[in-house]
Amino acid sequence: MEKEVSAVCVSPLNIELREFEVPSIGPQELLIEVEAVGVCGTDVEMFEGRKSAPFPIIFGHETVGRVYEVGHEAAKIYNVKQGDRVVLEPYIMCKNCEYCLRGHYQLCKNMRCYGVTISCEEPPHLWGAYGEYVYVAPGSRVHKISEDVPVEAAALATVVGNGIRWVCTKGKVDAGDVVVVLGPGAQGLVSTMVSKYRGADMVILVGLSRDRRRLALGREFGADYVVEADKEDVIERVKELTDGEMADVVISCAPSPTAIKLGVDLLKPLGTYVMVALIGKREVPISTDKVVMKELKILGGLGQALNVETAIKLMEKRVYPIEKLVTHVFPLEKAEEALKVAGYKVEGEEPIKVVIKPKK
Repeated sequence: MEKEVSAVCVSPLNIELREFEVPSIGPQELLIEVEAVGVCGTDVEMFEGRKSAPFPIIFGHETVGRVYEVGHEAAKIYNVKQGDRVVLEPYIMCKNCEYCLRGHYQLCKNMRCYGVTISCEEPPHLWGAYGEYVYVAPGSRVHKISEDVPVEAAALATVVGNGIRWVCTKGKVDAGDVVVVLGPGAQGLVSTMVSKYRGADMVILVGLSRDRRRLALGREFGADYVVEADKEDVIERVKELTDGEMADVVISCAPSPTAIKLGVDLLKPLGTYVMVALIGKREVPISTDKVVMKELKILGGLGQALNVETAIKLMEKRVYPIEKLVTHVFPLEKAEEALKVAGYKVEGEEPIKVVIKPKK
């Protein structure tokens, strides 16, 4: 049997390179040769032991690669053939629960997620993309992507899908709107980009003074104004920029209770608040009176469901240099270092997005 190598997290802070047999593929299955995989915050949390994980596990759910082998039914289902360049969504759907049947497969009652919920002890073992190959089970979503999209950008297709869902599907941003994005990480920068592409009249990106590199990229991605929250009064600055009207939509991508609380004050009456940042078990005191008196709409946003196709179309237009989000690229044998850099554990490194390329 052919062998491959994957990076396995055997316990918190412990990554080992292990050999696995390349699995045989059934009629509805695929095998993808991984071209690149993004290091997600969820990967970092599991690696650091801050989030439970089914150890041993192969991380990696932001995947671009090439179809290495495809079952005859899968070829028809996904309209792909051997050699096609594809993006793999994180979710494996059951297709039977009420949420899958209604198109909300990110909430599947029986959902499994590549690189997050399945141990590599479970055959066929290659359930994450921190490796040379990733197995694709029935119930997955696979999309072709052009050769013209740089690999660093292509690895972020599902990240861009997140931004499209939060901005368009949830926030319903329209021409003329004022949008405030809290947090200039990769998700906040993508939300900034999509808001401007959608036609927002004004996009305000909020970060901290230490985020100047990210804020500068935010301007390149369409932010009309950037605000450093530790140097300026954000509420007063937004009030000044909008002539007192405030924002139509706020998208909170900053995992900070202070930032999340701030969103309610930045919205105008009938405004929409899209919350996507996770803060664990911490609680956030929000003035429900303000929510009531301004008749605000508060929505949670989880994942990129039904938006990756749109994300790929946007990326293929090459309107924005999405690959600039990727500040660090590591080979597979340095997966542990990649996770440490992504988790801000390496002094002097200021990552926006970290990517691993398994193949030399």
